[in-house]
Amino acid sequence: MDSRESNALSRELGDALRQARRGSEIRFGDLVEELGWSPGKISKLERGTRGTSPMDIARYVGHLQADQATYDHIMSLALEANTGHLVRPHEIAMPDNLRALLLHEQTAGTIWAYEIINVPGLLQTADYARALIGSPNFEHGVIGRMTRQGIFNRPRPPLGYFFILETALHHVVGGPQVMYEQMLQLLFRGGVRVVTLADQLPPSLLSAFTFMTFPDHQPVSYAESGPMSVFSDAPETTDRFRQACGDLDRVALSEEQSRSVFATWADRYDRLREEQRGAGGEAVA
Repeated sequence: MDSRESNALSRELGDALRQARRGSEIRFGDLVEELGWSPGKISKLERGTRGTSPMDIARYVGHLQADQATYDHIMSLALEANTGHLVRPHEIAMPDNLRALLLHEQTAGTIWAYEIINVPGLLQTADYARALIGSPNFEHGVIGRMTRQGIFNRPRPPLGYFFILETALHHVVGGPQVMYEQMLQLLFRGGVRVVTLADQLPPSLLSAFTFMTFPDHQPVSYAESGPMSVFSDAPETTDRFRQACGDLDRVALSEEQSRSVFATWADRYDRLREEQRGAGGEAVA
């Protein structure tokens, strides 16, 4: 197959191939020679900009001498039909290790994130994430979430546009101390805007979503629901999410107004944590 525009599935497959090669002891030049392929073909496969047959993918992985789990994962991607929508399972509230999510966040030019119940994962403090994930056995999930946020520390980070429905500010996660620190982070972060309930929400804003754009391929939308997430690069879907981003920009408070809201909630949670300390028990927001 010739070069083509990549899609979410082909990029996930290419990323899996690249990860497998880098984790093997096979050098790139040796792989080229053994397969009889050009370096360009392998490079394009790993970028998701070139297709090939499942048999060729099996040969590629076989030459890497990958373990059975790696082989099975890659072949499941190679055999998956490209419908424009990827459904990926994960532990509840823990999508942080999904390669499809990490790959697209790390290569995005812009990220629009809208949450209606919680603070967006890319803005959460470690204590907020820990309380939200819930189990102490899921500490790796907290580490994964903090690692994801590292995309904004790069020399050329993506532009982040974050929107939070005001109900999420009422949702007490981890107690007043955790919420106080989270409000301060939102206050000083910048690029975060509040969507109020003063007016009826447009239908496009009744569910949380993330919309990512890229310099070299089509946008990808992402939505999490319980133990699974859905990625889409189908134009009819991404066009709707692009319109939803316009709705967010239209109805949300300005950044300055939103900072005032975060400051008010920080003061409220500050008082609650002091009351909690004075009473020696739990305070309720």
